[in-house]
Amino acid sequence: MNPIRIAIQRASDERPLLLFLADFPDVPTEGFELQLPVWRPGRYELGNFAQNVYSVEGFTPNGDWVRLLKSDLHRWTVPAGITRVRWSIYANELNAGSTFVDADLVYINPVNCVLYDPARPHLPFKLVLGDLKADWSVGTALKHEGPVFHAAHVQELMDSPILAAKSLWHQQYSVKSYDFHVWVYGDQMPDSERFINDHVRFTTAQVDAFGTFPVQEYHFLYLFPEREVRHGVEHEASTVIALGPSEKVLTEEGYMELISIASHELYHTWNVKKIRPSEWLPYDFTKACPSRLGYVAEGVTTYMGDLFLLESGIVDVEGWCRIMERLIDRHLNNPGRFNLSVAESSFDTWLDGYKPGIPERTSNIYVEGAILAFICDVVIMDKTEEKASLQTAMTNLWERIGQRQIGLSENIYWAALEQCIGEVGALASVRRAFCNGTGDTWLVLRAAMRSQGLELSREQGDQGRWKSRLERIPVEA
Repeated sequence: MNPIRIAIQRASDERPLLLFLADFPDVPTEGFELQLPVWRPGRYELGNFAQNVYSVEGFTPNGDWVRLLKSDLHRWTVPAGITRVRWSIYANELNAGSTFVDADLVYINPVNCVLYDPARPHLPFKLVLGDLKADWSVGTALKHEGPVFHAAHVQELMDSPILAAKSLWHQQYSVKSYDFHVWVYGDQMPDSERFINDHVRFTTAQVDAFGTFPVQEYHFLYLFPEREVRHGVEHEASTVIALGPSEKVLTEEGYMELISIASHELYHTWNVKKIRPSEWLPYDFTKACPSRLGYVAEGVTTYMGDLFLLESGIVDVEGWCRIMERLIDRHLNNPGRFNLSVAESSFDTWLDGYKPGIPERTSNIYVEGAILAFICDVVIMDKTEEKASLQTAMTNLWERIGQRQIGLSENIYWAALEQCIGEVGALASVRRAFCNGTGDTWLVLRAAMRSQGLELSREQGDQGRWKSRLERIPVEA
């Protein structure tokens, strides 16, 4: 099958522009359409990526470049006879989901800059980076030889960022039979020995818990720019994590924040990339794809990612308590949780995005989803005398749903949790009150913490903001 061939190079030395020149094989005689994705996996909101496109042009049989007209905001009509198309992208935003270019860095997220034929998503892609110099390093999950990169189809391409730079720090480690690569771009980086050792620890703990890993090779792509940023995005066989300014990673607080994000993103390789809501299987890049399961996609991942810092020994119980305090503080100080349930808020991320909406309207799916995950975890452990846990359910879902690429539904998820307990309806009241409802979790949270040997308290400050405290319950002599 002939691939779509796309050459990518800087369009200007003065401005951050990337020029894309694409040749499309075996095009229909009547013409076709080209689509720019309207959203990207890991960010459950519409993304107006087309606002970064200067123009889209086609090369006519007469040898002229003509501007292509849009059929909607993110789609262009290619007339009959045109097989070559070019477009330019403004690439000046540097975060974990963007596309960016400067003198010593080319960072491409195909999902926000590559046009594709939505009628032929099965076509393979061949990308050629014209600005990739011989002495540059490349971090990506895509197969590549020098400046040439290959993707089997549009699903793989859109989920495979490319990080190429004159100077990239690189280290590799293995867990069981799986290979992991760590790539770092930035002026500063953490202590390399500790950094890699902690990656090995949380990776080993997660792989041991699930039994197997979804991909043979995985890449951590780190960006530590000289600007304020905190962002992580999961991909099929990689993650991009941006934290800046770079000196932040030299502090203990910044380092632990970085490791927490990394553990979170790795857990996504199972949860979301494989244990995926049916609305996102496969990804439909042409429209909004809302799902009520954001509390599983992000909430469970937030909770489990931090729990594996404890399980792997990267933090002790006191360290985990400090992490949970910050989470509970965000929970307590968001009155929107009493207005819109976490399931409804999951659906409405496609309206509100990741910015504050109108006051006190929605809950945060990361925070509220993590609180819900903790409550469910404790219920499962209590009812099974710690013979099972939330991770037991996630491992079962990986084996039954994820490995077979069956779409996840709410009922499948909750049934998996109750199967660990062996009692239908064991979590019905939790689901009703704290997933589909807007019940106050405080008393349930306190009881759950006490069952784990921890005392949870709170106090309200002068500004009306709650501050929680989590401590070990003293063991009587």
